[in-house]
Amino acid sequence: MQILQIVSKNNEGTTLQEIADELGIPKSSAFVIVKSLLQMGYLSPMRYNDKKYRLGLKLFTLGMRYVDDLNLVEQCALYLNPLADKYNKTAFVGVLEGNSVVYVHKYVSRNAVLASCALGSRKPVHATALGKAILAFTEPEMLTKILDSIELSSMTENTITDRSKLMEELALTHSRGYSVDIKEHLNNTVCCGAPIFDYSGKVIAAVSLSDVHTGNIDEMGLDLKEVAGKISNSLGYDHQG
Repeated sequence: MQILQIVSKNNEGTTLQEIADELGIPKSSAFVIVKSLLQMGYLSPMRYNDKKYRLGLKLFTLGMRYVDDLNLVEQCALYLNPLADKYNKTAFVGVLEGNSVVYVHKYVSRNAVLASCALGSRKPVHATALGKAILAFTEPEMLTKILDSIELSSMTENTITDRSKLMEELALTHSRGYSVDIKEHLNNTVCCGAPIFDYSGKVIAAVSLSDVHTGNIDEMGLDLKEVAGKISNSLGYDHQG
């Protein structure tokens, strides 16, 4: 598992020596494990350099089985995709893993201009509408732990990198029920997001609509908030409970 995690961090491939150095084990010992992972399909050699390794197709297959099994994704797609069509946007569902947002569902409407962020990609939680929607409804103690563990790095000139300003943004997100990312993650992209809650009232994910800045983002945010509420209700959440 450590080897798979090491390889997953390098899009240009990872050598056997790099794996051995990272693990602090002899190259011969790393080779035995890598060879098994190659045979099982969990690793594969890079197309143009068989001395470097990347994640194998077997991992993608397993990952997609996990995504397919998520009732969350099914419910989100049911309600979210039509809204993306209404606004000609790209829709995303994201979950928090560690201190990053992982994209587990993506739907591109026919007339969407942009389709940024690949399915399965990880993005900074502080610079995305999905991330801010989740953070805004995270319990204070957990929120503090997350913010203490990340660097509020700048993705664009609009990224919020000051913690006090981020807290103000999260408070605003909480009060209106949806988040906004105006060119904070990408220079040409505007997004809005809304939280998804489970039966216990815990925020477990977020949904977003993303594209170039066209139309009334507040109107879109309110519609997204309504859709997110329907998804949460379908998962057993009762706001009045």
